[in-house]
Amino acid sequence: MRIHLRFILLGFLLFISCSKKSRFLNKHHVILVTKNFTDGSEVLTKEAGIFEKNHIIKFQEANKIYENFLSNEDQIKTKNSSNYYPSLIIDEYYVYSFKNLKAGNIAAFGIGVNANTGEPQNFTEEIWLSEKEILK
Repeated sequence: MRIHLRFILLGFLLFISCSKKSRFLNKHHVILVTKNFTDGSEVLTKEAGIFEKNHIIKFQEANKIYENFLSNEDQIKTKNSSNYYPSLIIDEYYVYSFKNLKAGNIAAFGIGVNANTGEPQNFTEEIWLSEKEILK
């Protein structure tokens, strides 16, 4: 009886987690900025390049805005803002977040920089997405 209850609870938790991701992906336009990050051959996606071309704020400028935001928050600055990309693009924001290389997931939370206005915004909804989920 206890084993059945555990499986039911586990199934329920997995359902909630999956439906939360699905709702997020249905509600927001999400672009993976770089792919193949788990095997070390990370490359910029075509969609991210198109997004950058069609917006006022480019990657390098967004990186500088992100660094300034962090320095105002007494965070650590990066060494060279031109050598990295945000993790995701969510709606109109370049989102600087975390990648879990072992699990192959990307956090949909972190600091976002609006690609039109340059305004930073906190993304706080704790959702982890896989490369496969985003590229669907």
